Amino acid sequence: MSIANPQGKNMYTLLETINYVISQVGASPVTDVNDTLPDVASSKLRIGEAMVNTLKRGWWFNTDYNQEIETDANDKIPLGADVIKVIRATPYFLTVRGGFAYDPYNQTDTFPDISSVCVDVVRMLDYENLPPVVQEVVRFAAAREHVMIELEDDKKVMLIDQLHRDAFVEMTKDDLQIKQRNMAYAPKFLRTRSGVRPYRMGRGVNPYRPGG
Repeated sequence: MSIANPQGKNMYTLLETINYVISQVGASPVTDVNDTLPDVASSKLRIGEAMVNTLKRGWWFNTDYNQEIETDANDKIPLGADVIKVIRATPYFLTVRGGFAYDPYNQTDTFPDISSVCVDVVRMLDYENLPPVVQEVVRFAAAREHVMIELEDDKKVMLIDQLHRDAFVEMTKDDLQIKQRNMAYAPKFLRTRSGVRPYRMGRGVNPYRPGG
């Protein structure tokens, strides 16, 4: 059963999306996401692939900003298994390796000289936690690949691909709109509104120190 959200759209369950994907090749719906039918297993693979391909870019709904993470007992920085990539990090440039932060400049994943880092990260989410428009992007992408593999029906692939393109455009519009509306809460804009000038001719200015 789909779940209604405040915007009037429906949130798809994983089971509904599996049934949508397998229906594109004429398979009957199932009642359990763990059904052992080959079509179900294949559809789950396609959904997983579509989620990675969609979410890895980083959108308004799966990017965490200014997250402070402390080092553990082994001087490592545990980012979590759901982190796809690090967009920004302070005080080091960091990437992700095995769920931990890695410093490619110094070739190390241990940081004995600091107690924490501040990072912006992109995360993988469960399907049912995705916004409705993103669920549509994923389900259409998964269905397109499933049809391409199982039926090799180019005409049907093209029809589903157009649905995917339309949903992707809507998702991109949502991303831009939401980020623009929230831009006023970014640190540099808050500093500007408080009268702190980030740049001044003839003298270097530290934007993090008002007046200095």
